[in-house]
Parts: sequence; structure tokens; C-alpha cells
Amino acid sequence: MNDPKLNQPPSREKIFRAIQLLMLADIAVGGVLVLLGLFVLNFPELAIAGGFLACMGLGLAVLFRQLSRRAAAANPSAAKRPSPHQLRR
Repeated sequence: MNDPKLNQPPSREKIFRAIQLLMLADIAVGGVLVLLGLFVLNFPELAIAGGFLACMGLGLAVLFRQLSRRAAAANPSAAKRPSPHQLRR
């Protein structure tokens, strides 16, 4: 029998997912810093730092999504099904 964990496409590996989730959390923290800096604390430097953090997180999230898709395209035999919506049999 085939182990479904061994047949996962590279784009669904845990490291790619973990990095993408970390970058999404980074974007959220940056957004909160922007809002705090502009509206709550009236501290523009905090808003600039939060914007920079959010932009860097967005750029890294896009980069790692591209890397995961490239890894999946390089190894098509790892994905047994052509669509993620098809059931495994």
C-alpha cells in the first residue's frame, strides 16, 4: 500500500506551508503596527516600520509560494491526481 504522506506534491510539504503561514502572520503584525502607529499612538515611525514589515512579509510569502509551485512542477510524479479536488483512491 502507498503511504499518502509520501506521495504528497512538494507544494504541500510542511516546510512550505509553515513558512507561508509565518509570513501571513508577519503581514498581520505589520498591519497592526501600521494601525497603531497612525491612529492610536500617533507615532509615524511605528507606522513606517509596520508597513515595511508587512511589505517584506508579502514579498517573502509570494517568493515561497513561487518556490513551492516550482518544486511541484519539477516533480510531477509526486502528485498522483491532476486536481486537488479529486478523491484519492
